[in-house]
Amino acid sequence: MTPKVLFILWLSMLFFSCEERISETPIKHYAGPLLVSENLNTTYLDSGKVKMVLQAPVQTEFSNGNQEYEKGIKVTFFQNDTIEKSYLKADFMHYNKQQDLYTAIGNVVLEDLQKHEKLNTNKLHWSRFEGRVYNNEFVEITTPTQILKGKGLTAKQDFSSYTILEPEGQILNADSANFF
Repeated sequence: MTPKVLFILWLSMLFFSCEERISETPIKHYAGPLLVSENLNTTYLDSGKVKMVLQAPVQTEFSNGNQEYEKGIKVTFFQNDTIEKSYLKADFMHYNKQQDLYTAIGNVVLEDLQKHEKLNTNKLHWSRFEGRVYNNEFVEITTPTQILKGKGLTAKQDFSSYTILEPEGQILNADSANFF
């Protein structure tokens, strides 16, 4: 046999021996983190002025845009570029990109540094777009003159104003000398 015949024979065997194979195992897509950042310190500006600083030991970002801050987070809100107005901190925070919603969990504290008022709760949702925080959990707010407790809260993100949805206990009367 000539090399030409051998080549044609080899080519025809190759062509007729191929079969379509369908994989029995589905393709698995990677669902783990795309990016892990350590010692994160992000400053948000508006018209060149500092509005907020976000700090976290670890930030994990996933393919769907969601983020987790599994070792805690602190967000500081500013007034007039340099004066700290308030802060939010928690043991864990999850960001849902589809809803554009942050959820802080575990030892959540939101404090207005100007009015010396502090919110403590276990879970708090933060909508940066709406500029508010809210929950349906137990809340405790400490002011210079009293401790307010209840279930559920809605507040401005800088904690400059708030409403407890279901207050508990006694609240000082607005006519009282100790009312803030």
